[in-house]
Amino acid sequence: MANTEERIIIVGGGSLARELITWLINANIYKNIDQRLFYIDDELKGEIYLENISIKYLGKIRDIVPEDEDKFYLGIANPIIKAEIVDFLDRKKANFCTFIHPSAIITKTTKIGRGCLIFPFSICSYNSILKDFITVNLHSEIGHDTVINSFTTISSFVDITGKVKIGEKVFIGSGARFLPSIKIGDLCTIGAGAILYHSVP
Repeated sequence: MANTEERIIIVGGGSLARELITWLINANIYKNIDQRLFYIDDELKGEIYLENISIKYLGKIRDIVPEDEDKFYLGIANPIIKAEIVDFLDRKKANFCTFIHPSAIITKTTKIGRGCLIFPFSICSYNSILKDFITVNLHSEIGHDTVINSFTTISSFVDITGKVKIGEKVFIGSGARFLPSIKIGDLCTIGAGAILYHSVP
C-alpha cells in the first residue's frame, strides 16, 4: 500500500477521469483514498461522487501548486490537450504517475513510460513499447514488438497486432483493429470499429 499522506490528484473531471478514479479505487493501492483523492479541471467544479467516495475539487489546472508528495494522474482523453497540459504542469514540477490496473497482463519485456494509464483486462505483449502518457482503455491489446508513441489514446476493445508503429498524439476509437506491421502517423484519428489494412501517414 502507498503512503497515506500524499494527495492523489486527477487532472480532469470528465468521463475518462471518472473511469480512472473508479479503477484507482478498485485497485486498492492507496490506503484512505477517500481522504486523499482530489481533481483539478478548468471547466468542471464541485465534488464528484463515485464508488461512495467524494472526490474534492481543488480548482483550475492553471492554479494548482504541486507539493513534493503529490501524485498526479492524467485523466484526459484528447491527445493534443494531454500534451498541452503535461507541458504546463511539467514546468510546475508535477509528479505524474503511471497506473496499471492489477487485472492487466503486462509481459516482462514490455516497456511502459511515464504517466501511462493501463485499464482493466488490457494486454501488452512481449517487446511492446508504450512511451509517455499513453492511455489503454478496457480490454485492449497491444501486440508484440509494437511501438506506441507519446500522448496517444487507445479506447476500449482495440486490437493492435504485432509490429505496429503508432505515432504521437493519435486517437484510436473503440473496437478498431490493426493488421500487423502497419504504421500510423502523428496526430491521426482512427474511428471506432475501423479495420486498418494499410499504413496511414
